[in-house]
Amino acid sequence: MKNYLYLILVFSILILTACNQLLPPFATFNIMGSQSFMVKTDDPYLPEEMNPFGVENRYELVWPQKDMLTEEAERELIEQVFGDSTTSSVNEAAERWLNNLWLYEDTKALETQSVDSVTGRDTYTYSHLKNSIQSDKELVTFINTQEIYIAGAAHGGYYVHYLTYDRKEKRVVHLSDLVDTSQLGEVILRAVEDLTVNKEVLDCLFDEFKTADRLPVTDNFLIDTNRSTITLVYQQYDITPYACGLPSVVMPIFWLSKHLPLTPYAQKLFGEGSYLKEDAKKN
Repeated sequence: MKNYLYLILVFSILILTACNQLLPPFATFNIMGSQSFMVKTDDPYLPEEMNPFGVENRYELVWPQKDMLTEEAERELIEQVFGDSTTSSVNEAAERWLNNLWLYEDTKALETQSVDSVTGRDTYTYSHLKNSIQSDKELVTFINTQEIYIAGAAHGGYYVHYLTYDRKEKRVVHLSDLVDTSQLGEVILRAVEDLTVNKEVLDCLFDEFKTADRLPVTDNFLIDTNRSTITLVYQQYDITPYACGLPSVVMPIFWLSKHLPLTPYAQKLFGEGSYLKEDAKKN
């Protein structure tokens, strides 16, 4: 009997070890960098007393260690964070981004001088990238933010992008992996109109959308498998004024499945009981 229990214990340990090897803890490391410039431009919209002015690019990111993502997935993450689709090297993309005067590429007679810092100036342009990571047994979600301020502007801009990676399937999850996005616009509008959780979005909608029959479909979304929801996140000015911030439309999976069929992948991801089956709709 003791030998039998011992074999069960050993076998269980081997199974747990094998599972951990198949899906190791999601390891990350921090990367950061900054670059500052003094810029003089002939931009006629910039008052002379504000010229020259400082420009600062800075990033503070949590990045997956080697082999945590597939090469294709990491390339997509690089493109989302740095806007660079030409490289699979985060260091190369970061270096290019730091040295890019992204607002003034087409400005004539542009003069730049690299400096250590632009702090202390009343007016300067900056772009800051930052991110965080949420992880559960299956999904890893990168929450990538960018804050931008243009010298002389009334206010800055703030953007949030989500990228969700399925560790078991080894792929980035897009909205089209969950539902037929060609039919989603009308359903998003219904979610805004019918669900109390989205009332703030309804109150803030641009007039053009209040009379429309659909809302734009965004591939920027957050999955919550514990609450069984998909939250679509729009950027500033996409569907609401600046004062309303970043509007988020929450769609509970069970509610969503009443209006659109879920893909087999979505059904597996959220689990049986979290959605309405197709045969149940007919009854």
